[in-house]
Amino acid sequence: MLGSYKKTIEAYCEQAGIEVPIGFNRHSAGRYAAIDLESNPPKLVATTWSNVQDAVHYLVNLAAGRKTRMLDFLKRRELTFNGKNRLVPGEPF
Repeated sequence: MLGSYKKTIEAYCEQAGIEVPIGFNRHSAGRYAAIDLESNPPKLVATTWSNVQDAVHYLVNLAAGRKTRMLDFLKRRELTFNGKNRLVPGEPF
């Protein structure tokens, strides 16, 4: 499924008006993607993650204090950070 995440994420971003950075195409895409909501228009973070721990690390260390939307493209759910070490599944997208 990893090969299809890139196309799925790009299609979602195009439909939702989310900017896809050039750097997104440099690496294979994982199931977890972050959207920087403080950019205008909102912008996909160039790095995606294949495991929850790496996505949480990004939220804690690199996106701390920024409005960020985390999405799981395998289960098609928005995720909410619990403030500690977990991403809690939310609404489908």
